[in-house]
Order: sequence, then structure tokens, then C-alpha cells
Amino acid sequence: MAKTKSTTSKHKQPVVVILGHVDHGKTTLLDYIRHSNLQKREAGGITQSIGAYQIEFQNQKITFIDTPGHAAFTKMRSQGAKAADLAILLVAANDGVKPQTIESISHLKQANIPFLVAINKIDVPGASADMVKAQLTEHQVFVEGYGGNVPVIEISAKTGQNVDELLENLLLLAELEELPYQPEAPLKALVIESTKDPRKGVLASVIIQTGTLKRQDLIYTATAEGKVRALLDENGRLRQQVYPGEPIQVLGFKAMPEVGELVVDQPFDSQSSQTSSSSSFVPQIPQDDNRFKLILAADTLGSLEAIKASLPEEVDLLQTNTGHITESDVLLAATTGAMILGFNVKLASSVKKLAEAEKVTLKTYRIIYELLEFIEKKVLKMLEPTIDEDILGEAQILKVFDFGDKKIAGCRVQSGKLNLNQTVHLKRDQEIIAEARIVSLKVGKEDVKKVPAGSECGLLLQPQLDIKEKDIIIAYNKKEETI
Repeated sequence: MAKTKSTTSKHKQPVVVILGHVDHGKTTLLDYIRHSNLQKREAGGITQSIGAYQIEFQNQKITFIDTPGHAAFTKMRSQGAKAADLAILLVAANDGVKPQTIESISHLKQANIPFLVAINKIDVPGASADMVKAQLTEHQVFVEGYGGNVPVIEISAKTGQNVDELLENLLLLAELEELPYQPEAPLKALVIESTKDPRKGVLASVIIQTGTLKRQDLIYTATAEGKVRALLDENGRLRQQVYPGEPIQVLGFKAMPEVGELVVDQPFDSQSSQTSSSSSFVPQIPQDDNRFKLILAADTLGSLEAIKASLPEEVDLLQTNTGHITESDVLLAATTGAMILGFNVKLASSVKKLAEAEKVTLKTYRIIYELLEFIEKKVLKMLEPTIDEDILGEAQILKVFDFGDKKIAGCRVQSGKLNLNQTVHLKRDQEIIAEARIVSLKVGKEDVKKVPAGSECGLLLQPQLDIKEKDIIIAYNKKEETI
């Protein structure tokens, strides 16, 4: 009779994190290893929430943590490194060391875990493994053959070339580390993701580090507590108990635990807050109309934290939610002039209708960098109102003529041209102070439809403005909306 795992295993199955720059092939590699199709489930082809998956290779189990590569997910990558025993630093052979590669190296050094380098895409045009190895030395990563002993494997995640060799090296690293397997020790698990399912309730993704987690166990973090109602693996199958090194989704927390928190089987001290505070908050509403007011909702706590960490300083975050956008969000936005943005969340028709009725801007995104680009453009528009305009022409007012109750601006066109019926800004002392439309345009006594650069003209604006000599008239068109 085969013995149970707890009596035969001397070492914990390794937990491996895959780190690297966006689009260097992390999910493709994991996809090949699992013989699954994870990447097609990801919007935009990039991984946007942390997940953990278990495979078996050469009769040994390995747990993989797949981490997002986009710059917004710095904290999530850091948590991934903290949860892992070993790491793969993945670098594309045709692209080389990039910003998130450097950041990943920093996380690995801080976490102080063994890692190997996988140079991916060696089968594509322009691939150069030697280039990657040389670039890595500039960041104190010395691979075999380049002054160090960090294992390096050249692979193609797409075709599977040398992937078995990569896995063999991982198992060798794990064997050298002699990872302790402690199923009888007090429970310690790390939260790598947290979300709220509208039907099931709070779901926390955890990696078991020591101890054994079972159904009906009481569980605690510094901000949340609960009783295990169900344990679900990455394929949605129910488990009765989970051992060190294994990933699992836990159903049963009363509130969402924070990403990066430890799950234990004893209550934290009484001074620790027992309710999650970062999933929703309402700070004092700022009065500064020159700041971008935002209400934000995301599918998971990890995504929410990553977006919050990437917001420009000009953003006032009025409220955050995990799971969905509510009617109360819309009402808050209507009274504060805020915009509502959702990431990977569903939008109820009643909420959408209320937003339309209240004239609240509400947008949802499935790709993180598109959401962040939208915010960035909005902030730039606030800081520089003409950022989304095409300047057609500029003229300086040389003289102001009173003609009855009207003021005629005598101008010289300095650049571009002025057109009849063109919308214009009135600029004084480097500041735009008003807007108007050209309703009359004359050269001498002749009515004209346009005046080119270098010419002088007289023009009448509607509405009437308090124009002065040396003021600048700026004719413009709005650029087509792209966000």
C-alpha cells in the first residue's frame, strides 16, 4: 500500500515564481508546461491577476505562480517573489533586459531566493542569447559562462524547446535547497490574491507554506477571519485538505484579506483590525476643482492595489470597491464631479442607466494599461487644456477699436491662419482666459474667409470679450477623441 504524502515526503514541493517583462512569454511558458490555454483567457494577451498552478513532472509536483508583467503590478510581483521558494527570470532573446526585468531582479535580490534565467524566444528572428547574458551582467546577474553560476537555459515557450531541461533544473535547485516539508507545524499560508464573488462570497488565493489547511478550520489574518467552507484548486475541484507548497482558493473569510498577509490558525492580537480597510474607503472629499476626482472598482484586491499604486499624484481617489460598481458610487460621483472607472468588473444595467441619468462618466476596462493611459490623458488635459487640440493659427492683437457697442481686434497673424467661424482661445500673460468664435473677418474693408500668416486683419468675436492689446488669439480644432 502506498504511503500518504505526509509520511513519504521529506521536502516540500517547490513553489516557483515566473518573473519578467511584459510580453516576454511568462504565460506562454506556463501554458506550455500545463498543456492548457491560459493566455487566451487573458484580455490583451497579458496576465492581469496573480494565479498559482500545480503540475507534475518526473513524478514530482511543482507549484507555479504566474505574475503580471505590466509595470502597474509591481506590488503583485513583489508578493509573488515573497511567496516562492525558487524563481525563473524570463527574458526574451529578441528584446533583452527591459524595465520590468530590472525590477524583477530587484525583487529576487530582496526576497533572497535562488533563481535561474530562461532566455525565451530563441526561435524568432533577431534573437540573441549572448546579448541577454551580457545585459544581465550590467545588473549583477552573472549566468554560467558569463562570470557566474546562475543556471541559464535557452528556450522557446511557444514550441516547448528545452522546457523539459528548464524543469529538470528547477527540480535540481529545489533538491539543493532541501525545502522543509512541515505538514504538522502551525498553519502559515500567504495570500496572493483576494476577491469577492457575487455568488460564493470572499475568495482568497493562498499558498500553503507550513501546516495543513482543512475544511471547517478557523483561519485568521491581521485584517480578516473566517471558517473554511470550501477549498478549491485551480480547476475548481473541491479539496478536503491542502499541504505545504500547494496553491488553493479558500472560501470562508468574512472580509477580504489583504494581498501579502499571512493566514494562520490562531487569532492575531486584539489590537489588529479584523475588517479589511483597503477594499473600500471614502476619504474627505477634496474641494480642489483642478484635480482629477476618481471612483475606482476592480475585480480583485491585488488589481485594485496595483492600480492605486500607479495613479498620478493629481488624482483624488474618493472611493474604491472590489467586485462591482454600485448605484451609490454613481450618486457619489454625481455630487462630487468624479469619474467612475472599473477594471475587469461587470456593470449592471441599472447602474449604467443611473449614470446616464445623472450625467456621470463611467468607463470599464479589461486591459490595465488602457485604463491607466486614460487616466494619464485626463490628468494631462487638466494640467494643459490644449493638450488635445490642433492649433491652426495664432495672431496678436495690435490695436483695439471701439465700433458702437462692439470691440474690433486689429491683429497680425503670426503663424498658421485664421478662419471665419473658427473657435479661438483668448490668451493673456501665458494664460487662456476666455473662448469665443470669429464671426467677422476683414482685410482692409474687404470681408474674407481666411487670413494667412504675415497678414494683418480686423476681427470680431462672439461673445464680446474684454480684449486688450498684446492679447493672443489662438485658433484651434479639437482632436478626435481617442480615450
